[in-house]
Amino acid sequence: MKPRAGNTRAQLIEAAYKVLAEKGYENCSVKDIAREAGVSPGLVHYHFANKEDLLVSVVKEAANEYCQQMRQLRETVAEDKLADAALAESMERTKSKADWYKLRYELYVLGLRNPAIQSGVKELFARGREGIEETIQTVAGKPLPNGAEMSAILFACFEGLALQSFVDSEFDLEGAYRILGQMVKQFLQTQSERERT
Repeated sequence: MKPRAGNTRAQLIEAAYKVLAEKGYENCSVKDIAREAGVSPGLVHYHFANKEDLLVSVVKEAANEYCQQMRQLRETVAEDKLADAALAESMERTKSKADWYKLRYELYVLGLRNPAIQSGVKELFARGREGIEETIQTVAGKPLPNGAEMSAILFACFEGLALQSFVDSEFDLEGAYRILGQMVKQFLQTQSERERT
């Protein structure tokens, strides 16, 4: 994540991302985040209601960056190559941004117990599914009747494959993504054939 110059809130989100990734949610404090950002703890509380609010903001900011990257991918990659490029991007993110996924998983667990965080998780899920559905529509060249359901399935696959790769060092992430790519292509082909009949 890249903070914008002169933006204290963005600076705090960047510092929180770093501290949360290093220490985890339970082991970090607002003081740790303030220290990393080079500000007083009071300034953290000025911008965020509490640590939970800051965590939700960190994950939302990371999600914003991911959505922007996916939008750029849709705008720059040819439609016939977009499915492969989007899957490769997701797999690469799993490999290179493990801390991002781990923060998301902490947020999910906290959201199961805390209604305030749950609304942030719900929004995060909705944005993720919407971004995937937009990519599916771009690949298909049009909206699909069950694109929302397929995007929910793919979202679950991306999250689940990442989690398995973090828990099991022998998990074949590339092999799983290869099969997932075949499944997506089969889905798109089936949708295309249904329209012709």
